[in-house]
Amino acid sequence: MLSPEPQRITAPRPPGSSPPFRFPLIASLAPLVAALVLWFITSSPFALLFAVLGPVTALASFADSKFGSRTSLKRERARFARDATATVAAIRAAHTAEVSDLAEIGPGAEAITSSHGADPDRWMAGAASPILVRAGLGSVPSTLRLDSPTRVAPTAVDSDLDEIESLASVLKDAPVLVDARYGIGVCGSRVLALAVARAIVVQLAWALSPADYWVAATDRAESWVGTLPHRALREPRQGYLAEFGMAAEDRATALVAMARQESELPGDCRIVIRVGYDTGAEIIRHPDRSQRRVVSPGLVSRESAIAWATRAAREATRDGLVSLGLDIPTLVPLASVLPSPAHYERSTTLAADFSVDAAGPVTIDLVVHGPHAVVGGTTGSGKSELLISWVLALAARHAPADVNFLLLDFKGGSAFESLASLPHSVGIITDLDAAEAARALASLGAELKYRERVLARAGARDILDLPPEGPLSLPRLVIVADEFAAMLGEHPDLHPLFTDIASRGRSLGVHLILSTQRPAGIVRDGVLANADLRISLRVNNAADSSAVMGTTAAAELPAGAVGRGLVGFAGGRPRTVQFAMAGPGDASDIAMRWKHATAPRRPWCDPLPESLSRRDAGLGAHSIGAGRVPFGLSDLPHEQRHGIAEWDARLDGHVLVLGVARSGKSTALAALAQGGLLVPADVAGAWDVIAALEQSRDEVVAIDDLDSLLARFPAEHKDAAIERLLRLLRDGPARGVVVVLAAQRLTADIHPLAALVTGRLILRHASKSDIVLAGADGARFDATLPPGGGFWHGARVQVVCDPDPLRSPDAHHLVRPSTDRPWAIVSSRASIVGRRLSAAGFEVLHLASLVPGEWELTIGPGQVIVGDTDEWQSRWGLLPTLRPVAEIMFDRCTVADYRALTRSRELPPPLSAGANDVWLESEHRVRRATIPGMSV
Repeated sequence: MLSPEPQRITAPRPPGSSPPFRFPLIASLAPLVAALVLWFITSSPFALLFAVLGPVTALASFADSKFGSRTSLKRERARFARDATATVAAIRAAHTAEVSDLAEIGPGAEAITSSHGADPDRWMAGAASPILVRAGLGSVPSTLRLDSPTRVAPTAVDSDLDEIESLASVLKDAPVLVDARYGIGVCGSRVLALAVARAIVVQLAWALSPADYWVAATDRAESWVGTLPHRALREPRQGYLAEFGMAAEDRATALVAMARQESELPGDCRIVIRVGYDTGAEIIRHPDRSQRRVVSPGLVSRESAIAWATRAAREATRDGLVSLGLDIPTLVPLASVLPSPAHYERSTTLAADFSVDAAGPVTIDLVVHGPHAVVGGTTGSGKSELLISWVLALAARHAPADVNFLLLDFKGGSAFESLASLPHSVGIITDLDAAEAARALASLGAELKYRERVLARAGARDILDLPPEGPLSLPRLVIVADEFAAMLGEHPDLHPLFTDIASRGRSLGVHLILSTQRPAGIVRDGVLANADLRISLRVNNAADSSAVMGTTAAAELPAGAVGRGLVGFAGGRPRTVQFAMAGPGDASDIAMRWKHATAPRRPWCDPLPESLSRRDAGLGAHSIGAGRVPFGLSDLPHEQRHGIAEWDARLDGHVLVLGVARSGKSTALAALAQGGLLVPADVAGAWDVIAALEQSRDEVVAIDDLDSLLARFPAEHKDAAIERLLRLLRDGPARGVVVVLAAQRLTADIHPLAALVTGRLILRHASKSDIVLAGADGARFDATLPPGGGFWHGARVQVVCDPDPLRSPDAHHLVRPSTDRPWAIVSSRASIVGRRLSAAGFEVLHLASLVPGEWELTIGPGQVIVGDTDEWQSRWGLLPTLRPVAEIMFDRCTVADYRALTRSRELPPPLSAGANDVWLESEHRVRRATIPGMSV
C-alpha cells in the first residue's frame, strides 16, 4: 500500500480594505473662489450664494463616502467568515481522509484482532518497502498543503489565518506509524509494556506473509506467538519478544523486544517506546528526531492475541501458505542422525539429535528448551518409539556420569526393555509390579532432598555450580514416563510429587519427559507451566492439539506418518518434524560406547530380600537401646535406605502379629519376643501359664495362634481365659510384663484383647477386606509378600528368619491322688474305671451296690468308690461326708456336674483333650490329676 497523496486547499482571502477618506478641501474652496470673482465682476450679492455650495457639496460627499466604506467592510468580513468556515471543514474532511488512509496502512492490533472473515490487505507487506506498524495514536504532521494569500500588511484576521494554517499542518489522534525494520523496543512496567509489544507483534504477523517470513520468540508469557502460521526456522535469541525474518535469511527483518529499563533493551532496537501507568507512552528514541512524540499506545490482551493467532494459522493453512511438512522425510533411521562414536564432549546441557525437518536435523535440548517436556499423541502415532529414540540420542551424546535415565513404563512393561542395557539407566519401573513401582516412585521425593543436600554441602544454588567430578558432582536425572495418565491412575498421590519436581527440577538437575495420549486434564498446570518443551504427534481432535501446542496442526497430521509431529520450543512457533526410529541394534551399540563407565548411583535402594538372616540384617552389630528389640529391616524408600525395624515396648506396648498361615507369624513372634516365654499351644498348659503370669514380673510373653487357642477352649473356660488375658494386658506393663500375640485374623474372641494392643505387625493376608479388618490400610494389601514380610508403623518390613528360640515354660506335672486315703470317683464311665482300677489292684466299690450306712465307717486306704453322676446325685449327702477323709476325683465330668455335686461356683481348670486327666479336689483346691492304672 502507498502513502496517501498530499491534498491542496486554498486559504480564505482576507476582507478588502478601503483607502482612508480625506475631506475635499480644494473642491470645497473652488466654488468659493469662483463666487468671489463673480461678485467682484457683477457686484451682485446673489453671486455669493455659489460660495456656500462648495462646502455643502463637499460635506455631503464626505458623508456618503464614509457610509459606503463601512457597508463594504462588513460585507467583506462576512465573506471571509464564510470562506474560513468552508476551509476548516475542508481541512477536517481532508484530515479524516488522511487518518483513514494511515489507518489502512497501519490498521492497529485492536482492529486486526477484532476482525473476522477475509482480509485482502493481510500479509501484503513488500520485501523492500518499510514495514509500518502503529505505535499508537498521536499528533503527526499532515500532508495537506494550504495555499495562503500573500499578506503585505497586517490585517484584523491574521490570527484567524494563523489558526487555520496550524490546524491544517497537524493530524491529531492519528496513527503514529513507525518502520519495524529499525527494530522496536518497549520499556516500562511489564504489564503495559507486554500489552504494547504484543500489539506490535500482532501487526507484524498481520503484515508479513507466513509463506515468506519466519518467526522466533523466547518470552514464556507470549507462547501464543508459537501459534502463528509463520514457521520457526532458527533458534530464538534471548531477550526478544519476537523476531521476523525472510525465509531465505537468518537475520531478522523486524524485531520487537521488551524490558523494564531502556538500558536493558538490545542495541538493535533503534526505536524505543516508553510506557507508564500515568504518562501514557512516548517514543523516546527514533532515527528521525522529529518522530519522537507522545502517543496513546494500542494494547492487546493475551487472550485476544491467542484467538487471532489461531484464526490466522487456520486460514493460512487453508490458503496453502503454510507447509504441512510434506517435504520432510517419512522415515528417518536413528543411526543416520546420531553423532559418531568418537564424538564426546562434556556438556552442561542435554542436547540430542533425533528428529529432522525440511532444513535438516533438529537439535532438541532438554536443558535449554525445557527443563521438562510433555509429549502427546494418539495410539499408534509413535510415542514409545519417540521416547526410545530420545533416550538413545541422549545416551549417544552424554556419558553416564553426566545423565541418568529413570524409565517409567505403565503400558505393559515391555516398551523400554531395549534400554535396560544402557549404563545410564538406573531402573525401569513398570505397572507389572505395583508394590515395587510404588516404592520406587516414593524414592523420587527423597532424591530431591538428596540433591538439595549435595548442593548445600557444595554451597551451590544450581547443579551448574557443582564440580564436574568428585563426591559433590551430580549427573542429571531424566525421568521418562510412558503413559503418564495410567501411572497417575494407579498412583494418584504422585500429583504433588511431579508438581514439585517440575518446579524445582531445573536447579536440581531433574528433568521430566511425560508422554500421554491426552495431556490436557492429566498433566496439571503446575507441571505444564514448567514444561516449555512441547511435542505432539498426531492427535484425534483439534482441542487436544491446541491444549499441548497452542495450534490445531497436530490434529491435521497424516494418519499414516508414524513419528511425524510438532515441536514447540518455549512457546515458539511449532516446527513440523519427523522423529527418528531406533533400529534393533542401536541400544546395544550405544551401550558398548560406555562399556568402561562406572555404574551410576540408583535413586532408590534395592527391595527388601524375601529371606533375611540376622547377619544379613546386621542386627548383631546394631546397638540396641534400652527396651528396644530389633527384629528385621524396614524399607524406607522415601529416605532411599533400609532401616532397622525395632519394637520398643515402652512406646509401642503389646504387639499383635496378624497374618494367614505360612505368612511367618511364628517366626515374627519369636523375633519380637527374643527368647521370651512361649505360652503352650494346649489348652490346659496355656491356662496354667496364663494363671501364673498374673504374679510374674519383667517377662516377655508370646502367644502363638491365639485365635486357634481360644477356639479350642471349652465354652465354660473361654470367657475366663479371655478375662485373664485382659487383666494381663492391662496390668502387666506395670509389672514389666509385655505380651506378643499372633493370630491369623481378628476373631470375635480376639477383638476385646486387640483393643488393648497398640502395636500391629501386619503380615500377608488373603484379601484386601481381611487386611482392612485387621486395622490396616487396604492399600497395603500385597498377596505376594514372602514369609516374614509385612508392615510395621506404616513401613514395609522383613522379619529375620533365624530368631532366638522362645523359652518353653516348665513342664506341668499332674498331681497324683494320695494312696494313704480312700478315693471317691465321679465318672461318666464308672464301669470302665472300675474294671481298670480292679485290674490295677485297687478294691473297687461300686456306689450303686453299696448299702447306705454299712461301709462309711469301714472304708480305708486302697479302696475306691466309683459311681456315675446320677448315682452320686442320688446320694447327694455322701460327697460332703467323704470330703474330709477321701480323695475326691471327677473323671470326664462337665463343669455343671462338678458344680452341682460340690455345691461350689469355683471353675475347675480345663482338662487336656484326649488325656485321662481328672479334677482332684483335695485340701480345698481343685487341680488336674491323673489316676494311676488308667491309660488312654
